[in-house]
Amino acid sequence: MNIFTADVGQGKVHIYDSDKDLFYGKMPQQDLIDLNIPKIKRGDILVVEDAHLRPSPEHGKTMAQPFSFEHLNELYLNAIKLGITVLAFGQKKTPTARKFSGYNPEHMKKNSTFMKEYGISTDEADVRAIAKLLLTDINALRALKPFKPQRLDEYQKQNQHKFDYIQDANNDINIARTQGYGFDSYYEYDDAVHQFIENQKVELCNRLVGGGIFELDSSDEFEGTELMEAIGLKYGPKGLNKIKSESRLYTLVASILRPNGDLRKRGFPPEHKYHGKMLPPFWKFTKENYLGCKPFHMKQGVAASNYKQHMRPGVSNFSGKTIEVGSTVEEYMRFKEERNLVDKKTRVIWNVLRKMIVDDGLR
Repeated sequence: MNIFTADVGQGKVHIYDSDKDLFYGKMPQQDLIDLNIPKIKRGDILVVEDAHLRPSPEHGKTMAQPFSFEHLNELYLNAIKLGITVLAFGQKKTPTARKFSGYNPEHMKKNSTFMKEYGISTDEADVRAIAKLLLTDINALRALKPFKPQRLDEYQKQNQHKFDYIQDANNDINIARTQGYGFDSYYEYDDAVHQFIENQKVELCNRLVGGGIFELDSSDEFEGTELMEAIGLKYGPKGLNKIKSESRLYTLVASILRPNGDLRKRGFPPEHKYHGKMLPPFWKFTKENYLGCKPFHMKQGVAASNYKQHMRPGVSNFSGKTIEVGSTVEEYMRFKEERNLVDKKTRVIWNVLRKMIVDDGLR
């Protein structure tokens, strides 16, 4: 099995053969559709950025989405016929791949500057960087989603419940953010999320600490005090100290409880057995959509930003929001391990909060 990576830009396709370390630049776009790629064979994998595998909008082709649904369907059928696995790579993950390969983001802004610095084009750098990341991190390769073409209107219909959920959640939390989440005395603002935190913070701590150690699986376990500190709670000589980093706890509670006191609920796609109903989500849906922790998301608003740009780095033992340029394999894997550890802590905390609010009806 060999991994090929492909990028599309300026009407051309750029291919990298990771096994033979060969780059094929500025190939006709139709070569990608026909899988007319040198040395590719049955059983190989072709990885393409997710954006390029979405059909162009009705108003015309774009730089990121140059192919029609018909062209993408042709690619899909050719892949089945030739025994090639086509996988989609989240476009927001490409900057991480570039850094891991040692490419400075500042140099990526202009191709001529990049070529003077590294001796290759930005197009070549991207496909090489993606391949290096996938060959280094087997979990990143396993996380890629199989390509299957979907018309734009079908995609929107399939995912409209997610768009609505994210939009409603960000509308709520944006208002609270501008008012200090109810914790800033300068503003005369209060809501059900803030009230829950104030009324139930001691009970929350008791539930986190009362269980002693929370086992997530055979290898991970957390002290209750660790979980408290992750959301800015800590006991002092006089009892519970003032909440530190209020946005962390507010963001998590607001994923379950709306500012008006209603439960936050999600819809379901047309083919789902619960289509037409609105129900409180569980962790997986919340993590992927509210907190934006999935490789194929784009901008998902303040809730995702609070978590990924502030809580994750703040709780992690690995400094920084992303890996540094030219990080070693060990540094990259440690960064991922620490980030995943924060996610696991958050999952435990979130499940305790959900039980308190949804199951036990505490407000």
